[in-house]
Amino acid sequence: MTQVEETRLAAMRIQKAMTLISQLRDSYRELDARYRLVETHNQELQELLDKVSADQAVVEEAIASALESLETIGGEFESFGTLDLDELESAEAFTIDGSGDELETFEEEQNQ
Repeated sequence: MTQVEETRLAAMRIQKAMTLISQLRDSYRELDARYRLVETHNQELQELLDKVSADQAVVEEAIASALESLETIGGEFESFGTLDLDELESAEAFTIDGSGDELETFEEEQNQ
């Protein structure tokens, strides 16, 4: 190989290397842009997760409070008496009929 041929071969290799470097730079820019997009998306998701976690804590507190209230109310209902079958029939007849006869009978039974 002559020096001219070696120079041409070296120039071709340099040209090929410059093309590859240019392609790599373009790929890097594209990947960098995608990375930034993914980072932004991840930050948005983290903010959403934090908000959902905070909302979940509020909901859990509200449920716990409601359960405590129900337990308190439930304790108050336990102090109510229950009606026997005759009392239930009198109450039902009163609501169906609308007359006061059953009410008087019901009140008399309650006073006994």
